[in-house]
Amino acid sequence: MPAFQFEGMKMEKAPESVIAKCPKFERCLDVVWLKTKGLGLIEQQQIIMCPHCETLLGYGAYHT
Repeated sequence: MPAFQFEGMKMEKAPESVIAKCPKFERCLDVVWLKTKGLGLIEQQQIIMCPHCETLLGYGAYHT
């Protein structure tokens, strides 16, 4: 069961055979880079990057 629900959108677990593509070069990403800043107890920030072109794929922040 997904942790987040968005109105009008159904979220499902991706099949194991599916590999995400970089939106810039449309290359399959069997590896992504994750950079984390912060301890996680108070504040943690993360970015997800394409290892081929360093395009930002996602960003998340957690604050307590």
